[in-house]
Amino acid sequence: MNSMRWHNLYRRWVLQRHFRFAKEHLGDHFFDALTAYALGLGKLGIVEAKEAAWALSQLRKDPIPGFSGQLEDVFFTIDFYLRERFGSEVASALRRGLSRNDLDLTVFRAYACERLLRVLTSLSDLRRELLGLGQNHRQTLLTAYTHHRPAQPTTLGHYLTGVENLLSRDYQRLRSAFQTTDKCPLGASTLAGSPYPVDRKALAQWLGFGGTLEHTYDAIAAGDWALEIAYALAGMATSLSRLVADLLFWAEQGGFLVAEKISQGSSIMPQKVNPVVLEHVRGFLAELMGGPTTLGHLNYSTPFGDVNDHGPGVLEPLYNLFYAAEGAVALLRVALQESRFVPEVLAQGLRDRSVLASELVDVLVAGKRLSLAEAYPKVQGMLRELSSKGRTVAELGLDDLQSHLGFGDPELLQALEPERFIARRKVLGGAAPEAQAVYLDYALNRLKLERLELKELKSRRRKALRTLAQDPLSLLGEARSQSPIQSYRA
Repeated sequence: MNSMRWHNLYRRWVLQRHFRFAKEHLGDHFFDALTAYALGLGKLGIVEAKEAAWALSQLRKDPIPGFSGQLEDVFFTIDFYLRERFGSEVASALRRGLSRNDLDLTVFRAYACERLLRVLTSLSDLRRELLGLGQNHRQTLLTAYTHHRPAQPTTLGHYLTGVENLLSRDYQRLRSAFQTTDKCPLGASTLAGSPYPVDRKALAQWLGFGGTLEHTYDAIAAGDWALEIAYALAGMATSLSRLVADLLFWAEQGGFLVAEKISQGSSIMPQKVNPVVLEHVRGFLAELMGGPTTLGHLNYSTPFGDVNDHGPGVLEPLYNLFYAAEGAVALLRVALQESRFVPEVLAQGLRDRSVLASELVDVLVAGKRLSLAEAYPKVQGMLRELSSKGRTVAELGLDDLQSHLGFGDPELLQALEPERFIARRKVLGGAAPEAQAVYLDYALNRLKLERLELKELKSRRRKALRTLAQDPLSLLGEARSQSPIQSYRA
């Protein structure tokens, strides 16, 4: 343990940095993985390994000491104190067939799974908020835009549930990334596998993983799991950024009033209440967009084996991505919870009724008054003439319709009512109240099932890790003992 072994700059920029991160975020995961491996050896009849499993359950009660420059990482720190307190035989037994390669990758994946579950929970909460708002605003009129121009009427509820449907696919992509990550590498050793026939499926089960990484070489060499997480988070960021863009557009117009408790004023303009929470969300989302580039480069052109680039090199980038993801989703959810939509502003693009021109064409055609080839240019010509005279569609009367279209039916005037337009959109997923109700039932049930699965995933991991930490020997069918070391050796 010569403290002069490493160059000061290497200690500063590599060892100390990695040690600090591992101590702060990975300590429990290291104890979990080491305990599981000790049990795996104990299951083979190696008595000292059982002693090591119990010893680890005692050692983990104390905080991991800070970086001293004498022990290069958290693993060797645990190994050192295991020897100090419980003897060389116990500590040495634990290292039979164990490599830092499979140990580290097990710890990294366990940490990533823990953080992914938090992101999935946050995203699920946001989607639940969107569905609740969608339910409340099923009849709140909204001007829908295409190509940055008012296009057709819809409702705010229809818009918000549409966003939720988009986010449901982001949820599934994150869930898929979790499934990829939720596989245990322990027992893979360096690359070829442990020389001790440990039960790798049992190791995975004890650690609360969903399965075992089925190939030992791939278990160590793979870096795609972290890259898949980054891509899934970037996809979510893309979707959320579009919602943020619309909220900022409405906020600018006064259609979305962001609560003062999440806004900021101006140092010079007393009238300002700036919706900066949405700008902070957008900043977090921008960080997520850089994730695939960073993780991609950490994997690109590295040899298919064990290297630091896609090993410990991914930890801090992943930490930053998870932090940004949780921050963005949490802030966006509270912005929706605490703020208020202003219906009259959201519907102001409907006032002149020009967005109902397509409905007028459709009513003419559906009523067999005109063919589509005839109706479209007639309505278009009428709009141009109205515009040239400074009039709007809302000012049309039966005489105007008769003059321009050849028909003066009251039904044509009714076609210019936004509520009638929406009521006709009864198709699956449409804007009509009945269609929205059907979708809401579907979406709420989907979310309920996903949240139940999420609860089960958390419970599986929590129960497994609690047993591993508090009573590891029970996993081998042995009763808890105050200290099994002497009884095993007696």
